[in-house]
Amino acid sequence: NLPESEYPKYLKKIFKYRTGENLNLKNPKTFNEKIQWIKLYGVTPLMRDLTDKVKVRDYVREKIGEEYLKPVLQIIPNESQETMRCHCEQVNDNLGLARQSGDISNDIPDCRGTEKAVVPRLRFPKFQFRENRVLAEYNDRALICKDNDNNDVSTYFDRIDFDKLPDSFVIKTNHGCKWQYIIKNKNEFLQNKRLFELIKRNMTGWLEQEYWCFEGFEMQYKGIEPKILIEPLMREEINTPQREIEVYCFNGQPKIYISVQYEEKRLICCYDNNFNIIDLILHPDGNNLIIIEKADNLIKQTSDLSCKLSKEFNFVRCDWLIYNNKLYFNEMTFTPYSGLVNFNKKWNKNLGRLINLERL
Repeated sequence: NLPESEYPKYLKKIFKYRTGENLNLKNPKTFNEKIQWIKLYGVTPLMRDLTDKVKVRDYVREKIGEEYLKPVLQIIPNESQETMRCHCEQVNDNLGLARQSGDISNDIPDCRGTEKAVVPRLRFPKFQFRENRVLAEYNDRALICKDNDNNDVSTYFDRIDFDKLPDSFVIKTNHGCKWQYIIKNKNEFLQNKRLFELIKRNMTGWLEQEYWCFEGFEMQYKGIEPKILIEPLMREEINTPQREIEVYCFNGQPKIYISVQYEEKRLICCYDNNFNIIDLILHPDGNNLIIIEKADNLIKQTSDLSCKLSKEFNFVRCDWLIYNNKLYFNEMTFTPYSGLVNFNKKWNKNLGRLINLERL
């Protein structure tokens, strides 16, 4: 319910709290500052569509080809109601369910109370900020009708066909970040009624909410039609860490590569465009994150693909998953870490110079 005119004021408070620095929206200089400006004034309809984890698949298919897309098991709602077959090797074990690191902070997350309430999603009007910048154009969809099961997000989880799902899979929403669960063993998951109801309640709660207000006005998430997306769990072995590559692209040219690996905690290693290791991202206490590996050929292969996906944008981060020594598209990220990451000051300034806000 915050008035739009108050967004810059509260964003400055968030920025100060998270980074310890003052935010200058009138004359942003650093990478983090320019990401804040983009969040408020630079979001376009195309950016919003490519933030949608379902719609972005058409863009990737057109730009680089179907072979780089992860298989889809189910999308709800889906007009065709088609369930696609999983092309990945299925792993059958008795290890139960594991959560994605960072998804939920507590064993029993906030479920917005025990009473089930269906909250209608609002129709957001088109509006503009100062400087005549279009903030975003929102879907002109009707309000959710409780009597219409096809449009009621509270019914989406019940429409999942678990019989057609493999032993392991990832269930997520398309309109948020890290709103997902990793299921390692379907049978144990379905037999654990308490866990099943907990995940159902959380998924429904996510579907009934807008993500943009959780991490500081990431407006590209606002107005995305919520859906459930189910993908196979793409790991060589069920308990092996997941490897990803994040490519920071400026004006269609990759400049920064970040290799990510998930174990007990998130491990990363950062490289410049010559694949020299750099101290780009710091812990809040100022120490470098753990280096896990040197640059390899697979990281370099992301360059051409990221160029093709990013050439229409002043800045975007292209994220890739590594599975069986092959690259798969993960997502396009327009405001990494919501522009609130603790960057090395030198790199924060250098990367800021690469973003020309006049082009937006």
